[in-house]
Amino acid sequence: MKFLPFLFLLGCLALTLTAAEPASPEATANDFFHYLLTPKRDIAKDSATQARWLSKDVRHALAAAEAGSEKAAEGHPNEQVDAPDNGTFLGAWDPPTSFKITDTKSTPPTARVNLRYTWGPKSQYPGETRNMTALLTLEDGAWKIRDIRSHAAKFNPESTLLRDLQNLAKQR
Repeated sequence: MKFLPFLFLLGCLALTLTAAEPASPEATANDFFHYLLTPKRDIAKDSATQARWLSKDVRHALAAAEAGSEKAAEGHPNEQVDAPDNGTFLGAWDPPTSFKITDTKSTPPTARVNLRYTWGPKSQYPGETRNMTALLTLEDGAWKIRDIRSHAAKFNPESTLLRDLQNLAKQR
C-alpha cells in the first residue's frame, strides 16, 4: 500500500519535468513567423512578444533601432523615416503570403531553422520564393530568435536582422 503513493509522487514529478521542457526550435520559429504574418500585430510595439521570442541581443538592437528612428524623425519632420516593424523581421517590404519550414538543425544551446517564403498572385512579388534562416538560442529556459538571415533573391539582397536593426539605429 505504501508503494501506491510513491508511484503517484513519481508520476507528478515526471509531469512537472515534462512541462518544463521548452518548445522545440521548429515550434518556436513556426509560432514566431505566424505572429509576424498576422495582420495588426507589430513585434516592434509588443514588449510581451519580444520577451517571449527575441533574445536579449535582438531586443537591445530593436530598442536602439526604435530610438534611432525616433531621433531621425525628429530631425526630418517632413520626411518618411524607416522604423522597425514586422517587415524588418521578415526581410521584406511586402509580407509573404505563406512560409514553410524546410529544415531544422539543433545542437543546444543553438539551433538553425530554414524557411521558404512564398508570395501569392495578389502580392507585390507574385510567384517569388525566398529562403530564410532563423538562428535561435536557448535563453532563460526557452528558444529565442538571435538573428534571421535573408538569402539573396531577385528582389532582396542577402542581409541579417541584426545588421538591419543596426542600420536603422544609425539613421540621421
